[in-house]
Amino acid sequence: MVVTTTDVPTSKLIAEDLALPYPLLSDPGWAVFKGYGAGAALGAPLPAEFLIDGSGRVVARYLCDLVPNHPPLDATLARIPAR
Repeated sequence: MVVTTTDVPTSKLIAEDLALPYPLLSDPGWAVFKGYGAGAALGAPLPAEFLIDGSGRVVARYLCDLVPNHPPLDATLARIPAR
């Protein structure tokens, strides 16, 4: 799932235009961003990623800062517990 700060009509256009294979949540009030502690700069929330397991627990997170230090995707996915 991807969360965006655009309104619902704009989010629908984005999802349709990009043919996204995953849900796009419209959060113009930033409730999700604030709830997960994502930062903000210049009036917009900063990108963040959360890996949430089947029981709803956050098992990995990446909060963007001014100097990106994003972990490789394979390192993030390796943190998913085996079933």
